[in-house]
Amino acid sequence: MLGIGQDAMQVTAYQPQDGDAKLCRDVPEVGPAIIVLDYVDSELRGMTTDIRIVRVSDDLGGASELTQMLNDAKVAPEALDPVTEKHIQAQRYPSGTINFEHVFTSPGKYHGIVTVKNTHGQTYVSDFPLSVGRAREGALWGYGSAVTAVVAGVFIYCMHARGRRTGPSGKPT
Repeated sequence: MLGIGQDAMQVTAYQPQDGDAKLCRDVPEVGPAIIVLDYVDSELRGMTTDIRIVRVSDDLGGASELTQMLNDAKVAPEALDPVTEKHIQAQRYPSGTINFEHVFTSPGKYHGIVTVKNTHGQTYVSDFPLSVGRAREGALWGYGSAVTAVVAGVFIYCMHARGRRTGPSGKPT
């Protein structure tokens, strides 16, 4: 869920090669992805929405780089042009759904920056993080940890079972 002012949007990503699998913040493969934003609150339908996909450095200096990006999006959006990979110009979405395709060309950290303006000129900026091409690394660590736990469990069981078959002197009973 993405909070934008007092309103909210639901963000979902899909990759064509994964079928209907909904991806939240981890896009497993470099390549095409379909990103869908659904307005939760109907007030957003009367506002203009501008969307950018930006690449952020892997060594994001605390939150300072992202904070600066969000401030730029509100004050001087053109300052984001050098790091913008996809830009969808501000427009109204009366249906309450925005969907677009973006082709991620390299693994890394990305942010979707969403800027919404109401009819009174108030601007709200929010973002959603995306990790691209890194889910498999996490999965490998997870699988490795699971295998290690199973092997350790079998080892402990075998040692315990062996201890039951021998007496205090270490001789079989």
